[in-house]
Amino acid sequence: METKNQFESQIEKDIYDLNRLGYAQELYRTIGGFSNFAITFSVISILSGLLFLYGDGQQLAGHWNVWTWGVVCFFQIILALALGEIASIYPLAGGVYKWTELLSNNRSMGTVCGYFSIIGWIACTAGIEFGMGIFLTYYLDLDYKNPWIILGMTGIIILLHSLINIYGIRIVTWFNDFSVNVHIIGVVILVSLLLIFGQKNTASNTFLIIDKLNGSLVAQFAQPLLMSAWTLMAFDAAASVSEESINPSKVVPWGMFYAVVVSAFLGVILLISLNLALPDLNQPVDPEMPLSLYVIRHTTGPTIYKFIMGFILMAQFAAGLSSQTVLIRILYSFSRDDGLPLSKLWRRVSSRYDTPIYSVFLAGTLTFLLSLLTRNLYFITSLSTMGMYLSYVITLGAAIWGHQKIKENFGAFYLGKFGTSIRLISFTWALFIVGFIIFLSFVKTERLLWF
Repeated sequence: METKNQFESQIEKDIYDLNRLGYAQELYRTIGGFSNFAITFSVISILSGLLFLYGDGQQLAGHWNVWTWGVVCFFQIILALALGEIASIYPLAGGVYKWTELLSNNRSMGTVCGYFSIIGWIACTAGIEFGMGIFLTYYLDLDYKNPWIILGMTGIIILLHSLINIYGIRIVTWFNDFSVNVHIIGVVILVSLLLIFGQKNTASNTFLIIDKLNGSLVAQFAQPLLMSAWTLMAFDAAASVSEESINPSKVVPWGMFYAVVVSAFLGVILLISLNLALPDLNQPVDPEMPLSLYVIRHTTGPTIYKFIMGFILMAQFAAGLSSQTVLIRILYSFSRDDGLPLSKLWRRVSSRYDTPIYSVFLAGTLTFLLSLLTRNLYFITSLSTMGMYLSYVITLGAAIWGHQKIKENFGAFYLGKFGTSIRLISFTWALFIVGFIIFLSFVKTERLLWF
């Protein structure tokens, strides 16, 4: 009885805090600490981003991917700490754009940040769903060279995600809690199989890169860095479901932090095992087939390959579902502040499902259109990385400018005397990623070998 009273008291406090920030409680508040972590962990999804982009630049970059992964992990943890401190003060759906507005006292700056965030999340969701469409086409032995079949698979995935999101956050929460187990079990099984059946390279060959520096440093570094930066971003997903989380001032920052740390650890062991099992790339390899799938199939054989692909596809489905859920909350929140055309429609919450149904339709339509118009996973992931990191740059810039507000209104997650340094490092890191993506957009990576 006491536990129930504490639970109800915490929800009442959360609703009061939301009202104090100027908003009414409209969404269903039911997400606990583990589920908040699960949503973020599912969006990061190393079985999605890492496997989608593993082959990009591999023949150029050799095994730079392990080292770039480590560098990105370090800075992403720092970035998660910086954003987590702000999320603890302003536990609002929509996350970064609202933080920017409140820290800067400038609604226009918040609006610009919001549009970059929306672009990033549309592309992030489309990237996961389109990438899963590619993997599913291979899994079903369909004609993977036909882009319309891949788009058909992508459309089915988007439709299923949308239907689940219509029926409410409780089903999404269950999927994401289940996804944590799928990711961990799937990574353990995959790594074990690769190490047992596929150890063809020595450990020194897996880590040493000196003999592979036969091109420019930029070419060796570029695509593995994008793989790591795209996979390990989007941890602010936890913040976008703040208004559905219990005690968000505490659980949101820790959900962000633990999601990055656990993903970083699982990612490095998966990368090492893939590199150890990597076959001779001088042999003919189908350029249309994702290299990660080629390594897994070549190592385990067709029967076990089908089994492990089942885990991978389940993880990717949960990742896409979580990403769409976050995108819907951002569209809802942004519309609540009249930030989008037809805002009254997108912010409308169903009294039956406690879900912004029209934002679900909008999110599904936008992600499918992006997949249809581009049909290029590398472009989609680059756009996603650019949009999200630009929103981080603006938010952290506002946090540096408005540091006094953080000191005066800190929440349950407070960095104290380390806050200023962490915010500056995070801002510089996010700005570096943005500049790097802009540079790559003007210079084709293949030509960088001539620098």
